[in-house]
Amino acid sequence: MRHTTPLLKFLSAAMLMAATLSSSLAHADAKNPVIAVAMKTQVQRRWAFDIAAMKREAAALGAKLIVQWANDNPVLQASQVENLLSQQPDALILVPVDSQAAGRIVNSAHQAGVPVVGYDIGVTTAKLDYFVMRNNALVGELQAKGALEKSPHGTFALMKGDPGNDVAQTISKQYDKVLVQDKDVKVVFDQFVRGWDPKLALSNAENVLSAQNDKIDGFVTSNDGMALGVAQALKARNLAGKVYLSGLDADPSSLQLIAQGVQTMSVWTDLNDHGTSAVKAAVALARKEKPAISTTDVNLGAGAVPTHLVNVYAVTQANLCKFITTGAPKGWVTADEVYGAGKSQCK
Repeated sequence: MRHTTPLLKFLSAAMLMAATLSSSLAHADAKNPVIAVAMKTQVQRRWAFDIAAMKREAAALGAKLIVQWANDNPVLQASQVENLLSQQPDALILVPVDSQAAGRIVNSAHQAGVPVVGYDIGVTTAKLDYFVMRNNALVGELQAKGALEKSPHGTFALMKGDPGNDVAQTISKQYDKVLVQDKDVKVVFDQFVRGWDPKLALSNAENVLSAQNDKIDGFVTSNDGMALGVAQALKARNLAGKVYLSGLDADPSSLQLIAQGVQTMSVWTDLNDHGTSAVKAAVALARKEKPAISTTDVNLGAGAVPTHLVNVYAVTQANLCKFITTGAPKGWVTADEVYGAGKSQCK
């Protein structure tokens, strides 16, 4: 007959207590998960609205967010994520500064047992657990087809985004599909713009206009920042409103240009859907559940990732008032800011 010593009884009781405590903590984490959020930059005003949407959804789901901003510095972002992981979060939402370098961040999170939800910008060198991004292919399609609608046999300049950015690459593919392969149009400029730099876009536009003796039908421009640079070149040559000009993000400055007829269109992304979907996915993964969000598979280079495509649509003069009054999130823009104080016809 075996006898249980007091020491063995103590150890058994301690192990049982530890197991019970561990189970209790795991349950608590599942109920109120901690979500680390590694953001790329605060420069564009949209990111504050993304975070606001995330915080609203996190509060609704009982989750806590810990947010860090990398200021477009990949080294800083890697350091910040290392710090975030040391706090043992239940999931990580990542907006990578560098799509390739971010693979190491994803691998580090996975080694720590933390699932990663990519946000807006993809990771090409490691497989994310989930991805939430705008429908960038549709962005490029809307911009390119808008140019064709204005000038079916036109001469166009394609002002693409940063070459190292998967968003710019996806939009570019649609330009190629819709315009470059169309034998009825002429593409006289087709280049990426490093850093989506408005000043470089301005310089490129001036060079294109000089080379074409101002005979250009459209600048298919990938975002609003570059569109502002192109608009400056068009205004200087008295071509404002005569040449197609596209953009992305529906920034207030570009909405003013659309109201004035200088910029033809911009593309808006549903930031509320973007932010809330990311948090829903992160919380589900933290709870070892499958995100209950519509998805498609997207392969960015490291394997197919379940991806939620956020809806986008064109903003033009025709629907500008509707966008200002009902489409844009609260605080984004007012009719007076777009049209001038007391000059708006929006109801």
